[in-house]
Amino acid sequence: MTSLDRETGRDRYFAQKERELDALLDPATGLVSERYARLVPCPSCAGSSHTELFVKRGYPIVRCDDCGLVFSNPQVVADVVLDEYREGGSNDLWVDVLTSPRQLELDRAKFAEILDELEPHRGDGRLLDVGTSIGLFLSLAGERGWQGLGTEFGRRALAYARDELGVEAVDTPIERLDGRFDVVTVLSVLEHVNEPRAFLREVARLLEPGGATYLIVPNVDSLATRVLHERAATFDGRNHLLYFSPRTLRDLLEREGFEVVSTRTRVASLDPVLEWLTYDEPYGGADPAGDPLVDAVRARRNDVERLLEELDLGYKLHCLATKRA
Repeated sequence: MTSLDRETGRDRYFAQKERELDALLDPATGLVSERYARLVPCPSCAGSSHTELFVKRGYPIVRCDDCGLVFSNPQVVADVVLDEYREGGSNDLWVDVLTSPRQLELDRAKFAEILDELEPHRGDGRLLDVGTSIGLFLSLAGERGWQGLGTEFGRRALAYARDELGVEAVDTPIERLDGRFDVVTVLSVLEHVNEPRAFLREVARLLEPGGATYLIVPNVDSLATRVLHERAATFDGRNHLLYFSPRTLRDLLEREGFEVVSTRTRVASLDPVLEWLTYDEPYGGADPAGDPLVDAVRARRNDVERLLEELDLGYKLHCLATKRA
């Protein structure tokens, strides 16, 4: 376990999440139970042919043979996913992670960069943040003069956003919202959605013509996922239903009437890769110092991390797109 995991409380979150993942398995098969999941066509192109990449803790992860999207299949049904984000368990522990001093510091820097990128798309300053969580992004946007509204299903996160940060947030599903916005942000949300095309149609409905959307999703083409495969932390099959690369995210957005302006990746996630390359368990907290490869990478860490970003090999994929007029 990395020092960041301990510092932010991720260690407790991951432990609880593992218990919740196990609760959906069928003891007879060791796979996700048919009570909680169903087979689906490709959520992007509706293709019916796919290749299984691996099974992680009972959750099969497949790749569409037609468009290349990686997704869990069978897929945990929407009601189970929605219930997970309302209250209790790992959901509440994630609020502890997000409100830890170290995570707040990291997120403020990340959100400031995003807001800088959105400035040319401000229009009248009407902003919708879907899945606003504790409301930090909305709060920082408000400081810059944006008129923000957030949606959030997690009761504890919603209460924090309203009571601690004073932002306007509701627990209304996106399909029941009205109004028009200049920008809709979807930060670490789309990977949790069963029907991403229907979701993006709602985003488009709420955007002014030419309005912008900004998304963050895990990058299935990152160095960490390429090296670690199923051992990468992003793969779990219940919380994360979809796994995008820059190409498959662009394809999905273009199918729903968006034009991608830019993509980039962030977060090198080098330490678990180095652990694995020195025969230690990734995310195990081992210090492989003394290995020539590890020492060489660490001595050049800044240069290596810049190179990973240039090659779109970072762990998180950021995308700015506009609605076609």
